[in-house]
Amino acid sequence: MAANSITAFSELCPFPGMRPYRPAEELLFTGRDQESARVSELWRTRNLTILYGPAGIGKTSLLHGGVMPYLWRLGANVLPVGRVSGGPIFPEAAVPSPNSLVRTLLRTWVPETSLPPTGIRRILRLAERGPKPLLVAVDQIEDMYLGDHDDERRELLAALAAARNVHLLLCVRDDRLDALLDEAGDGFPDVALFGLGGLTPRAAAEAIGQPVREATGRAVPPAVAEALVEELLTVRIVDDSGTQRARERAPAVNPLHLQAVCRWMWRTWPEGESSLSGDWPVSVDEALRDALWTAIGEVAAAFERDPVRLCSWAATRFVAPNGEAQVQPQGPAETAGLPNAVLRALSGRGVLRVLRAGDGPAYQVADRRLLEPLGQLAHRAGSLTPPVTRPADRLRAAADALADGDPARAERQARLAASAAAHDIRVQIDAHTVLGNIAFARRDLEQAQEAYRRVLVLLETQQDEAAVGVMLAAIGRLSLARGDVAAAQGLLRAAAGRLPADPFIRIELARALAEAGQRAAAVAILRSVMTAAEDDEARILHGRLMAEMSGRPA
Repeated sequence: MAANSITAFSELCPFPGMRPYRPAEELLFTGRDQESARVSELWRTRNLTILYGPAGIGKTSLLHGGVMPYLWRLGANVLPVGRVSGGPIFPEAAVPSPNSLVRTLLRTWVPETSLPPTGIRRILRLAERGPKPLLVAVDQIEDMYLGDHDDERRELLAALAAARNVHLLLCVRDDRLDALLDEAGDGFPDVALFGLGGLTPRAAAEAIGQPVREATGRAVPPAVAEALVEELLTVRIVDDSGTQRARERAPAVNPLHLQAVCRWMWRTWPEGESSLSGDWPVSVDEALRDALWTAIGEVAAAFERDPVRLCSWAATRFVAPNGEAQVQPQGPAETAGLPNAVLRALSGRGVLRVLRAGDGPAYQVADRRLLEPLGQLAHRAGSLTPPVTRPADRLRAAADALADGDPARAERQARLAASAAAHDIRVQIDAHTVLGNIAFARRDLEQAQEAYRRVLVLLETQQDEAAVGVMLAAIGRLSLARGDVAAAQGLLRAAAGRLPADPFIRIELARALAEAGQRAAAVAILRSVMTAAEDDEARILHGRLMAEMSGRPA
């Protein structure tokens, strides 16, 4: 990272909190050097590496903050990290694939200023550079098990397994590891597993002090960092009467809990002090209660529920009267009186954890260190102010709902985001793009076009030529699908004008010309963009048109 990037952090908290680290925060990501080097080595030398662990253990942070920068320094040929759901919001109609998982994955692999090719094989071939293996990572692969994606999931895994000279890294939550191995293991000759655990006490202390020093020049004395770590490792089992029944020491520090404590430390840092004093008060339970309240509040807002009631429900169902953890087996549609989607959302935010057993999935508190803070929070929640739900939280909830196979909930959240940010053009763009994607998924092409056209007007005000080009291509493809060939031609020509170097917009334009009977014009465009590869999209279309023009079979 450049020096001016570090300076930019000096005005901000040097800890990301509940979100994962980003690639630009490499110098702030500490305590995982050995894990970063080991995962990088496995990824470079094995056909398939699976990085697994519970939600919140730091898999995404390890990938972005540790593994990717390590490989960049080695000069490895590595694609941007892919996702099968969520990720950057884009008009899905712009990506010519009927598989929703593949559409998202393809879009996360290419810059936002261009469109991806049709299939996984083509994009991987285009990314090849000489004899070096291409390193491909897909994060949060467990999302492909949500909703009704069985056929799409099998197609995706088969396409990844068929790729040549590609080393694949899949990041998966541990409760989906066995399912992933059953479906993907046979397709790869050489599979390596890496289970990510918590931070050692030494690594955790380093992760407290070094980011502050790197970003701000302030100091966290070793004694303060060690006290925070020790308190994070201390698990107290407290019953309903407030009596401590047991005390134990955890083997490692949960990174999500560490981030919660570090954010709290930053908020309470004495004004004007460059270093924390030895008598600075340690309040790990308060930090964990704050983090739990925020996570539960986000889930409550996403499902339009009362956060106080949801907090009380979580404590009652998952903390026994004696203070120990309780396990709740998952029901067919509901668990402990709430829809399973609510519990999945709580597990995704590190409040609960999914267990896989012979009788099926079950849920329990994500970490024993949360038992006491969750019980305390349930008694105090009624006096707390509900967390503020920002439009960005609504958009995240919409993405989660789509991944969960609930478009109705996704649509409600996207509309709430749009109405809550009436004067925020960026949120309006994202919210209406999501609404267009929802309509596109249910094959309501007219409504999808209407939503995308609204986004197009907003993008024009931002003078974002690349984004305008992509949106024009999406609307043009919808016009073609609706049989309005003339409109499709005009839109795709306009898209090509905004993105003249993008070959895939030109291919779509050629397709529209061919549909209108202008085969010669289509062939001329295809000749300018097709490659020698047999499966090249432009070459295939070119061959078909030439056959039609000559009257011979394609």
